[in-house]
Amino acid sequence: MTRLKKLISYLYPIRVKQIPSSRSGQLEITMVNGKLLIDAEHVNYSYGNLQKALKKGLTAIGETKLNSFKNILVLGVAGGSVIETIRRDFKLHIPITGVEIDADVIGLANEYFNLDKAQNLDLKIDDAFDYISNTKDTFDLIIVDIFNDEQMPDNLFNKVFWVDIYKTLNSNGVCLFNSIVSSNREIERNQQLHKLNKGIFKSIQRIKTQKINELFILERD
Repeated sequence: MTRLKKLISYLYPIRVKQIPSSRSGQLEITMVNGKLLIDAEHVNYSYGNLQKALKKGLTAIGETKLNSFKNILVLGVAGGSVIETIRRDFKLHIPITGVEIDADVIGLANEYFNLDKAQNLDLKIDDAFDYISNTKDTFDLIIVDIFNDEQMPDNLFNKVFWVDIYKTLNSNGVCLFNSIVSSNREIERNQQLHKLNKGIFKSIQRIKTQKINELFILERD
């Protein structure tokens, strides 16, 4: 990327690369304000507003709690921006297991963001719902950030999924769940999710961020 194009990106976005994805539709590498992002057709996938939202959630969990964790599971890796945030901003170098169903987005992440060079990362190309229902491993922190462009799979709002999350968390472990609330239907959906998880988790905190994102922080006993 030339210096001129980088300067121009402060005026308007520059498309660097576009590829089709069988899972996510069109994927783009875009430069905005001198920084590369991964976008789907309608939403940011990595290194933009999404990264800011998840950083806010991690900040809300708190430094003391984060520093007590021994391992992390990320369901929905996309371009790996939350992994960068964990390593760079929170200085956590503990093992991370990442699960991502879309091999195309991982290819972009490797090419433009060196995800394949990330230290202490076990990356699995797999369906997150299959993984969480079958894994025997347990984690101190689980980050759930699963989208298909702007849509959230219905499985994310089923009791079976959240019972699996609970079972996969260690005692006093935390789940950080990123959701979208851009309509009355989605607001009601999150209200129902809150009611559902009150019967499963010890505590629930909800945080609005980045206009249409709502984060859930769920802690098990």
